[in-house]
Amino acid sequence: MAPRRDLSPEDAQLWRYVTRNVNPYHGARHPTPEPEPDAPVEKAQPLHRVRETPAPSAPQKSLSVGNVVDMDRRTARRLKRGELPVDGRIDLHGMTLDQAHGALTGFLRGAYTRGARCVVVVTGKGKAGEGTGKIRRETPHWLNQAALRPLVLAVTEARTHDGGTGAFYVLLKRKR
Repeated sequence: MAPRRDLSPEDAQLWRYVTRNVNPYHGARHPTPEPEPDAPVEKAQPLHRVRETPAPSAPQKSLSVGNVVDMDRRTARRLKRGELPVDGRIDLHGMTLDQAHGALTGFLRGAYTRGARCVVVVTGKGKAGEGTGKIRRETPHWLNQAALRPLVLAVTEARTHDGGTGAFYVLLKRKR
């Protein structure tokens, strides 16, 4: 395990912002400290690329929801049926698009770094009468961007017990 480094005040504030809606992983050894209640929250700045991100060896294929052709049949079937163990969950309800994008990016990078494989991203369905919610509609685009695409193997709609049409299963690549 790498030695802990102290965060600058800006990094600590960004970390509190990104992780404010993340549920702790049950296997964690140490509880996450609660954010300071009176700490001002600023708009998150774009995150820098994590070193653990696998270098793309060939141009990445575009992800589409439900397209699981680049994996073995058994894993694809288990992912679609919601049978893979869920290693983390993030709920993007009530966030602006910018907040949701930053939170999703930070969450997926953290999940990849700790070796998680399958995570649930709850986007919500949107308001009645509007059709698909904005966060739900944008999530597949965010997963295809250069910051996240090298981490993601597949994405599919979640089963009803995990959020149904208001959530996605995201299968992360194995950390090498």
